[in-house]
Amino acid sequence: MRRQIGVLTLIVLLCASAPLLAQTGSGALTGRVVDEQGGVLPGVRVVATHVQTGISREGITGSDGRYRFPALPVGTYTLRFELAGFTPLTVENVVVNVASTLTQDVTLKVAAVAEEVTVTATIPLVATSPAVGTVVSQEELANLPLNGRQFANLGILAPGTNLAVNPDPTKPGQLTIALNGGIGRNVNFIIDGGDNTDDTIGGALQNFNLEAVQEFKIQTMQYKAEYGRSSGGVLTVVTKTGTNEFKGSAWGFFRNDSLNARTESEKQAGIDKQAYDRKQYGFALGGPIAKDLAHFFVTWERTDRETNYTVDSGGIYPELDGKTVPLPFKDDLITAKATYNISPKQYLQVRYGYQKNDDKYGASPLAAPNNLGTISNKYYSILLGHNWQVSDNALNEFLFQYSKFKNVITADSNEPLLYYPSGFSYGQNINTPQSTNQVKYQYKDDFTFTKEIGGKHHDFKVGVQYIHEPVLGGDFSTGLNGQYSMLEDRKGSPVTDITFYGGFFGDKTPVDQYSIYAQDDWYLSNQVTLSVGLRYDFWDGFDLDQRSNPIWQVLSTQTEYNEYYLRDFQGGRGGKLKNDKNNWGPRLGVVWDVKGDGKQLLRAGVGRFFDFPYTNATILFPAAAVQSNYGVVYNYFDPNGIRNPDGSFYQPGQPLPPNQLPGAEVFPPNEVASPTLATPYSDQASLGYSWQVLDWLGLNFEAVRVRYRDIPFRFRANPGVDVNGDGRYNPADGDHRRFPQFGNFRIWYGKGRADYKGINIGFRARAEKFEFQGFYTWSKAWGNVLAGADEFRITDIDHQPDLRAVRDQSVNPYDPLCDKCIGPLNTDARHRITLAGFYRAPWGINISGMFRYRSALPYTEWAGTDLNGDGMRFDLPSNVSHVNNRRGHSFSQFDVRISKEFTFAGDIGVELIAEVFNLFNSKNPAGYVGNRLAANFGRPTSYAGDPLQGEQRLGQLGLRIRF
Repeated sequence: MRRQIGVLTLIVLLCASAPLLAQTGSGALTGRVVDEQGGVLPGVRVVATHVQTGISREGITGSDGRYRFPALPVGTYTLRFELAGFTPLTVENVVVNVASTLTQDVTLKVAAVAEEVTVTATIPLVATSPAVGTVVSQEELANLPLNGRQFANLGILAPGTNLAVNPDPTKPGQLTIALNGGIGRNVNFIIDGGDNTDDTIGGALQNFNLEAVQEFKIQTMQYKAEYGRSSGGVLTVVTKTGTNEFKGSAWGFFRNDSLNARTESEKQAGIDKQAYDRKQYGFALGGPIAKDLAHFFVTWERTDRETNYTVDSGGIYPELDGKTVPLPFKDDLITAKATYNISPKQYLQVRYGYQKNDDKYGASPLAAPNNLGTISNKYYSILLGHNWQVSDNALNEFLFQYSKFKNVITADSNEPLLYYPSGFSYGQNINTPQSTNQVKYQYKDDFTFTKEIGGKHHDFKVGVQYIHEPVLGGDFSTGLNGQYSMLEDRKGSPVTDITFYGGFFGDKTPVDQYSIYAQDDWYLSNQVTLSVGLRYDFWDGFDLDQRSNPIWQVLSTQTEYNEYYLRDFQGGRGGKLKNDKNNWGPRLGVVWDVKGDGKQLLRAGVGRFFDFPYTNATILFPAAAVQSNYGVVYNYFDPNGIRNPDGSFYQPGQPLPPNQLPGAEVFPPNEVASPTLATPYSDQASLGYSWQVLDWLGLNFEAVRVRYRDIPFRFRANPGVDVNGDGRYNPADGDHRRFPQFGNFRIWYGKGRADYKGINIGFRARAEKFEFQGFYTWSKAWGNVLAGADEFRITDIDHQPDLRAVRDQSVNPYDPLCDKCIGPLNTDARHRITLAGFYRAPWGINISGMFRYRSALPYTEWAGTDLNGDGMRFDLPSNVSHVNNRRGHSFSQFDVRISKEFTFAGDIGVELIAEVFNLFNSKNPAGYVGNRLAANFGRPTSYAGDPLQGEQRLGQLGLRIRF
């Protein structure tokens, strides 16, 4: 408590003594004012007025003729420039984007007569900062086809990105943005300047409906020091605010099976097109509370989905094959926001966000109906932000946010779980039941001021943030009804492994997060800007004391085995983990305006970026191991098939063979944390060139390199001992695990690695009637944590379902960083293409489309049996040199949207909308099986359209009423 009071006192002192800035939920505007001979003009009065709300900000140019407005609410502005002896100049249509700085240089003419000049600004088409990324505007959000209508749908307009789904069961229906070899867990999500990152599983916390979003920016790398808690990218969203006019809308989007094509799964199962129904509807309303002073905005949206999946056991359960299983889903989203322009120098905002949803968990053709779970989530957050322009060259921004999240996943069955080599699962889902809880308090203060030093202009920024999470944990008491791994894809198959867990498995891992940064944009000349920054992050709460963990007690004293990951424990190391204190992240970027006209820009940057070590990848399970009485209470393993005393193969339900674990009043745990756990980070470098070829066409080129290190991952670390040396692991012959008092426990290790390199080529074209953009990315991503550069799973059953029976096993349990353990990541697509655009056709018709292509992803070919007698079945055949040696199939999808708006009574509009997703009905096979012994080896198990939206061509009709 004393530490928290100290942090709050520091924040208050900073607010009182030094003005600060942040652009996390806003944008900035800067420029130079010169005369007709190019001479700088100091003392020019500059007024920026927000067109929609009437809010204005005033400034004065410095001795170098520069002006700057930091932390402006995003939107369209009118600028007015006044100086005695010069003609006043008004610049209209100046668009300020979120997390971006717009440069608007102007020239003033000497006043010969009393006159004023008005010009219209042009929106730049090229990148102007070292950061790699893009801004997605309100026009794009409103006009492009969005399958699922989440803002993440358009995050993929940034080069090198891919649309993905958060794989965690606590995030049903949530789309995310995968980038630079990751799957979206290392993207920092910021809403209106407030933290929206899930500190348990990474990625986004709660969702916001599309109608609440004004615009957002996705930065894939080389972001400034003000942004942190991410080794990948930053997605900054600003929600809508009311304007000086009352405006509202109501909408509905509708799908059913009559608008859809028959799915590939339905075709292969030989069944007709199944029932499908989806409705997404809501309203929005905003306007003035007091004109030019206070405004409000509120929106609500609900999604109701009634769909199903078709079971395909591959003949194991003929009575289930072709069975359709209903999957109801309901999601409610509410956003409310109020803003108050206290004075021309002070601005206040309050925003409330709410989400509640219910869904089914674990749906897949490879899941029996009794393998599902039921999910229930509830989120809410309230944010308070205050901006204060302390002087003409200094501004302070303070933010507070409270957020709460509760998740419950119940099991639909209590039957024992049966795994088959093909990936088919029957019985209680391995991840049920469970619950997760988070409560978070965020305090943030940021500051900017401008100063001339040695005749050079500097924009300085510093900031501090404190996040207090008194509640972070949950209950993960799964596996109590038994889990059986089957040797063959048939009923009555021999069983290779039997595992029962017992007790209560819960954790409490409260965390305090401290961040501070300093940054300087240094204008070396009118053409060269140098950005220098330094950030420090410290996470308090990862100093787990696991000296009571029996696994640690054994590993810290044993000397028989000497692998490097076991040596880490010797001598009592790792009994109490240490908080990582050396998370210093320097940033350096440069922009060279080659000709000084803003049309050709050379950009480069390097930096170190620390991620937040989300607890599910680090201390959650090891903490639960010492805070709970839970563990493996029974285990029997024989890779050749477990036999009964009479020699017959054991079958589930028969009397259990003798336990291979010793009995104990305290259940032996299954988890232990390595002292190597640290904060994961990335070292990034980029070189880019932007060229505005024509007034309507801009090109961007980038070469990027990312080096991920200290990635936390888990692996099974208790292989078998072939006592008699016959090359076979057979418990009947006395073979046993290295540490026979435990099951095949997991070590949570901190030295995972991944690398990414890529080349991005992009373009953007804009004219009166159309806007078109796109990019091509060549990339390569490789490492030992195959699920992704931001993951902790060295195998991923969502990507390759036949790995379920060897989950968390390394192909070399003695060296999980071996050469054959490193290969292309599951996210490694060598080629990506995204094209998007819209056309304003005659008669008020709008036509838009989006095309995406991704080359094939890798998967691992494995033997399906224990080849080396170590009691592990995840072995590579002799002719396979590394994991992820094979490739599946490419992905492509083309979406289209056509709309027409009719206007009544002058200000009432009715828009009719028709959309088709996956127009050409591409199959996009996925989920390939790599087990050589499986009947479906080398074949796909699923067919993929957009994540969570169905595999086939989907039609959607929409109606929107504006007033």
